[in-house]
Amino acid sequence: MKNDTRYGLIRHVDELGRVVVPKEIRKQLNISETDAVEISVSGRSIVIKKYQPLQTLASLCAEYLSALARSSNVACAICSTEYVLTSRGINLSTDIPLSEKVMEHIRLQIPYSYDEDEVLNLFDHQNFLVDSLYPIGTREKPCGAVIYLHYRNTTSVEQGCAKLIADMLTELTNK
Repeated sequence: MKNDTRYGLIRHVDELGRVVVPKEIRKQLNISETDAVEISVSGRSIVIKKYQPLQTLASLCAEYLSALARSSNVACAICSTEYVLTSRGINLSTDIPLSEKVMEHIRLQIPYSYDEDEVLNLFDHQNFLVDSLYPIGTREKPCGAVIYLHYRNTTSVEQGCAKLIADMLTELTNK
């Protein structure tokens, strides 16, 4: 297929209505062949984006996080598999990808507690240390995580609250 710089990459719709999303675009947006995509209309354009189950629960995530931040007085965030969705106690960018190590913990559903010998940064190029990470989803369908940022060690009650929220969001994303 020919590329026209005025319009981007040009692809044709086949007789079944299918369009192939070019490999370079899938790679740029971190979309693999098994990922679900969300298709919507914006004006006269079709928008295709990687489906993030927690995104559909964004307002609920924000409410849970507000309650968690009030009860714990610790900076916290709820993240998708790749980005911060919402944060409380600190203003975090929702446009910067999470660090590879954080994404790996989410993908493999491995909880994390602060360890001086193996610190975990939320982002690759910014120094926001993770205190606790509680994955949302399952090993087969990772969705994100509830994360406390490190400025003091969290208590076992605070950790239990964050785990409870992660478990509740896991239940909601698996419906």
